[in-house]
Amino acid sequence: MKWQKRGHEFDKEAKKILSVPNIIEKCYIFGAGLLGKTLLVLLKAYNYEVSFIDNSIDKQGTKVKGTDIISLDKYLQKKDGLIVIAASADNTVRIGKQLERHVLKHGKDFLLYEEFINYIFPIISVYGFNKTYVSLSQISLTERCSLKCKKCAHGCYAVDNKTSIDLTLNQVYKSADSFFSKVDFAREFVLIGGEPLLYRNLAQAISYVGERYRGQIGIYSITTNGTIVPDEIVMDACKKYNVLIRISNYSRQISRLRERHKELISALEKNGVSYILGKEETQWMDYGFEFVNRSENEEELIKVFDACKTPCREVRENKFYYCVMARSVSDNLGYYVGEKDYLDLERLDSLEYKKELLEFTLGYSEKGYLDMCHHCNGLEAKNYPIPAAEQIK
Repeated sequence: MKWQKRGHEFDKEAKKILSVPNIIEKCYIFGAGLLGKTLLVLLKAYNYEVSFIDNSIDKQGTKVKGTDIISLDKYLQKKDGLIVIAASADNTVRIGKQLERHVLKHGKDFLLYEEFINYIFPIISVYGFNKTYVSLSQISLTERCSLKCKKCAHGCYAVDNKTSIDLTLNQVYKSADSFFSKVDFAREFVLIGGEPLLYRNLAQAISYVGERYRGQIGIYSITTNGTIVPDEIVMDACKKYNVLIRISNYSRQISRLRERHKELISALEKNGVSYILGKEETQWMDYGFEFVNRSENEEELIKVFDACKTPCREVRENKFYYCVMARSVSDNLGYYVGEKDYLDLERLDSLEYKKELLEFTLGYSEKGYLDMCHHCNGLEAKNYPIPAAEQIK
């Protein structure tokens, strides 16, 4: 989307959202699983009054992380707050139908987890709390990787591990400083790669961000492919700053990873470090970076960009990128386009900067698209399935 009223694009939408009763005071989370607990951290950071709703009679009347779990019937007696469904895809559909049977309307009485955290809450944060909020942002410490996956969404298979240059610690520090000088709260802040456990100064990077900005982060995480077991210094830093290790699971394609995962998980548990082992990935999407070459038609490029809505932001020194893949693939595959497709956090100093940051995060910019949209399938990538983590021999 092209900026038309920079600093005021969401004024009308915000007025509508904030007209919902108790929208900045009270929230009910339907589902007390992992997603629900994640949302709880965010809402508590904003001093919301929160309750869980669950259909399980055994859970009703108990607490999760000090938060009450109630029945839907009890909620219906008051209906004094928005419901956010935080559940698996299948359960979300069932719960949505359940709520509709009680004459509750999607978009008015209840929302889905992704639309709430990625669209509605960013607007609430700025217009209701005067705080800037980013759902997900990352620092790419290195483009080097311990695997060589065909069609890697970051193009890391094309990187020479011997010659590739990682971010310096000063660059990492400046990235964090620039980001948190303008962002009041990040739902999740990630150290990624490539493979971030290849980064030689990982413990120092973890500690710098954790020491200065942990209070502005809901989930502080590292995403790893599970091939490397962290050393004790990294483990200690992760434990100290409550870092979550997200382990991508490519063991279906790379069978040797099963044993490596056991070794990694054993070490994490021994050191008291939180982790999540993802489900076995069998299928990826082909973004088509190597062969897509769109025309210069501005309308087509804006249409591709607006449909995409990728949640993956990246901060790199003072540069805030809308799409981490666009930046990394451009660099790693040698396109070298989109050098100006970022928001300069150091120059974000107008009275409306919080609204400008919100607008950029939700897809507004000067051009209305990214240069790498010329070379990406965007949302259509889902129509081009490929094997997950197939290795280049």
